[in-house]
Amino acid sequence: MKRKSARFATEALAVGLALLISVPLYLIAINTFKSHEQIVTSPLSLPDWSYGLKNVLAAVERMDILRSYGITIGIGAMSLVCCIVFSALAAYAVARIPHPVFRSLYWFYVSCIMIPVQSALIPLVFLLKSLQLQGTVYGISLVYVAVLSPFCIFMCAGFVRGIPFELEESAYMDGCSPVRTFFQIIFPLLKPATATLVILQFIYIWNDLLLPLVLVNTRDFPTVSVSLYKFFGAKGMSDLSLLFGGITLTLVPILALFFAFQGYFVKGLSAGAVKG
Repeated sequence: MKRKSARFATEALAVGLALLISVPLYLIAINTFKSHEQIVTSPLSLPDWSYGLKNVLAAVERMDILRSYGITIGIGAMSLVCCIVFSALAAYAVARIPHPVFRSLYWFYVSCIMIPVQSALIPLVFLLKSLQLQGTVYGISLVYVAVLSPFCIFMCAGFVRGIPFELEESAYMDGCSPVRTFFQIIFPLLKPATATLVILQFIYIWNDLLLPLVLVNTRDFPTVSVSLYKFFGAKGMSDLSLLFGGITLTLVPILALFFAFQGYFVKGLSAGAVKG
């Protein structure tokens, strides 16, 4: 009886938290189809649908959404490919090589997770200028690789430690080099971790506003977050109907990505909790 009560209480708490977290999504969904005046006077009420998709269509035009999507996806793709491949290689080294230097490197990488990127903005700007990468997509992509790699190494190292070493021994006996063993045996087994990292880190890049504002020319390379930020007027005033239309356009690709990879995402988180 106590177990049933505890289970019921846990499920009720989970449902309550899910409903609480869903409130922002509800507000976005209903206010996307309202005028500015309707949002101000009755933000919680359901729309009468008389306004239709005017907010979304206006946001598409004002945000130059296809260009913003392309630039943000391009930055995310370059950053994630480099970050995941290099992080997986580093994780393989620190997890498999039994040497004090590599153990120290692992803890160094983990400690880098706690460094706020805001504290390194000025050195980053000077470094990119010296490399002639200031204001370019390649420069900000390299910065994202540096920012995201510590967490990727931490997560991939936990997965690598859970892979039986006998698989690698068999490959070595068949004449495989360490590099070939990694790419043909270890890296494919990291698929759940890779999918989880793609979702988490791409969301970070997609939503990030600070680095695009500081490191790139936002006129030439307007990311989604920067395009949405432009809807805020002086002193924080803005057309709320247009703003909610832009937020909807920002959310749709992220939700599509999550639903496409949610199976791997859940599997990666549960497996990482056991292996890490």
